[in-house]
Amino acid sequence: MEKAIIKIKRFDGKKEWYDQFQVDIQDRTTIAEVLMQIHDRVDPTLSFRVQCRASICGTCGVKINGEKHVLACKTKVKENLVNGEILIEPLSNMPVIKDLVTDHKEFIYKIKDVKGWFEPKKEFQPVYPDDLKQFDKETDCILCGICYSICPVFEADRDFGGPINFVKVFRFWKDKNDALGDERIVLAENNRITSCVHCKYCTFSCPKQIPVEQDILQIEFYGKQKGIIKKDEDTGGFSTPFGF
Repeated sequence: MEKAIIKIKRFDGKKEWYDQFQVDIQDRTTIAEVLMQIHDRVDPTLSFRVQCRASICGTCGVKINGEKHVLACKTKVKENLVNGEILIEPLSNMPVIKDLVTDHKEFIYKIKDVKGWFEPKKEFQPVYPDDLKQFDKETDCILCGICYSICPVFEADRDFGGPINFVKVFRFWKDKNDALGDERIVLAENNRITSCVHCKYCTFSCPKQIPVEQDILQIEFYGKQKGIIKKDEDTGGFSTPFGF
């Protein structure tokens, strides 16, 4: 056992502040476990989300040390201590409800904008392993919101669909039994896919190692080749609100 200082950003609906707790940790102790320890033994008013504790449900996303966006249930405290301390804050780009609990409503509604569900064709075609390989990783998405939280585009364009939207577009666009076909590229265009600055933060932070930025690139390239998405020269050379 060793001691660690856990700093947590708090919010009660009106004001923000930081609380500090000293807890005992082991090598395997996760952020989710220390949050539960603090809630059960020290401060029962601390609010956070934890459900499956197995990196499946996607509810426990948090920001640590001001930069990393992680799942609390799979992230070890000891591996992320800075001078014996760790700072835990709510995810970004979403309204905070209380303490570490954020409102996922915005990105869930945006998924509806791109019809992020399977639309079956009337006649089913056989699916083989090579077909599944095209979108296998994208089916692992657990809607944790981490890619949405870390995306810098929202600072300039709140209408941007967000990385999670385009993962859903890619997954069903690549499915040969999905009825929408290239309509999904139109939906991506309507959700301002070209605002993406290709920073790859979404890919680097995805807890399921989904190649998010690569998916966006493929959608953009195909859409521009087909004339569905405007090429840079059609928009005066600017494809993002940052002018990149």
